[in-house]
Amino acid sequence: MDQLANNAVINHYTPGMQILVAKDGKVIYDKSFGAQDKNSSEKVKWTDLYDLASVTKVTATLPLLMLEVGDNKLSLDQTLGEIDEQAKNTNKSNLTVREVLAHQAGLKPWIGFYNETVNVKNARLYLDFYSRKKDEEHQIKVTDNIFIINSIKDTIYEDIYKSALGKKTYQYSDLGYYIFKKKLEKDFQQGLNQIVQEKFYQDLGMYRTTFNPKEKFSLNDIVPTEYDKTYRNQLIHGFVHDQGAAMMGGIAAHAGLFSNSIDLAKLMQMYLNGGEYGDQKYLDSSVIQEFTKQQFKGNHRGAGFDKITNPLRTGPSAESFGHTGFTGTMVWVDPKYKIVYIFLSNRVNETVEPNYLSIKKVRENIRQVIYDAILP
Repeated sequence: MDQLANNAVINHYTPGMQILVAKDGKVIYDKSFGAQDKNSSEKVKWTDLYDLASVTKVTATLPLLMLEVGDNKLSLDQTLGEIDEQAKNTNKSNLTVREVLAHQAGLKPWIGFYNETVNVKNARLYLDFYSRKKDEEHQIKVTDNIFIINSIKDTIYEDIYKSALGKKTYQYSDLGYYIFKKKLEKDFQQGLNQIVQEKFYQDLGMYRTTFNPKEKFSLNDIVPTEYDKTYRNQLIHGFVHDQGAAMMGGIAAHAGLFSNSIDLAKLMQMYLNGGEYGDQKYLDSSVIQEFTKQQFKGNHRGAGFDKITNPLRTGPSAESFGHTGFTGTMVWVDPKYKIVYIFLSNRVNETVEPNYLSIKKVRENIRQVIYDAILP
């Protein structure tokens, strides 16, 4: 594992990373490698916070959705029209929560919301949308010197409701998570960041997990991501990398969470324990099983969780589940072998495309070493 990690740093697949493995509830491997930034000699510390990107889905949104299912406030077979008033008279009305979570609903993979607000050739912001200072009309903070117009959230939702639907086959999409955020905030009468802190992170001892980390931590503790040349025209440091989440003020259901490996291991261990951790029960084990099983034939996804496409006896089991993130992150849980695996990196700091971390299967190859060590 050391060799594969060091190799990724030497070859500039990512400037650095944190890797943690727990087996049978005990941490057996916990190391940091490389630097925070490709242009810096600041070594990665175990306390450093990484931008989780889409791992936010399984660490912020899904635990809350599972909580609602356990409390009978939500069913996976409810439709978007039933859980969101605005979705009622749109082509999204009859899509079920299960289809959306399994990326089987025909939703567009992505909408570049920011494209309408900026000249992407030179990253010049259109003044109709932005201000360099916070004022009455521009309350949403994108970075320290970029504030976006308050009405942008309505525009984003409008774009989602109006977007075309494709066939109901597997197609990964963030769009449904914008709707889940709205539902959760309405149900709990709080912001997503506050809900998940109160329901999970505080009691789990996840003290280094938060949205908008710059509000709570020093920049030395936060690993920077990309030098963004198409939108924000600066190094993204302490703010979310994902443009859509940035336009929502850094708090979104699909991206925006920052954390470190040990915090994430606690949440993943809670999933592995069937919803229990430290003598406290957070979720029903039957609900976790429902969310983490394969939902549709010919589609390897669970309800929000990723699964192994073709499980082999020599690697992750069919019961295993997790998620990856665009910035170079991965969380993985294998109930069969009682394994928790966390991989955090900021590979976009080196290069967004080509994605060498994925091409070279760095996360997967390190995970495989764990199985090679425990399987006969």
